[in-house]
Amino acid sequence: MNKTYEIAGKVMGFFDAFKGSRPAINNESILIVRGRSRKVLPIDEFDSKLNEIGEILGGKEVDDNSDKISEILKSGDKHIQATEANAGDIDDHGFIRMKEEMESMGLVVAYKVFELPGFDVVIAIWEDKNEIPPLYVEVTVSESEA
Repeated sequence: MNKTYEIAGKVMGFFDAFKGSRPAINNESILIVRGRSRKVLPIDEFDSKLNEIGEILGGKEVDDNSDKISEILKSGDKHIQATEANAGDIDDHGFIRMKEEMESMGLVVAYKVFELPGFDVVIAIWEDKNEIPPLYVEVTVSESEA
């Protein structure tokens, strides 16, 4: 089994979002999978659940404010552009902007970035601020360039 699929499968399974999940982008260097769970995750547990799946994966969390985040985004962008002709330039503040836009629509968003041996993993989850299902899950698994 392809390691990127294995990692993404663990994330989707952890959040019970495997059924109906599908790859948004899938090439030799990057896999982005989106799914949703009918379960509700209490908003105050978002951070701890992201930490828990990071530990299960054996990942090391990357600090939001580090230069490493920018490096990981640029690397992922390069992997996407390898097969997606319409991909634009990387936005170093894309996570922050995405989170702000979704929160303005009444959603609560959390994400974490993890380094694994040979891979970078970005996990984002979001749901209605009133804890109404579904819980959306997106995982990006890309080959590390470091």
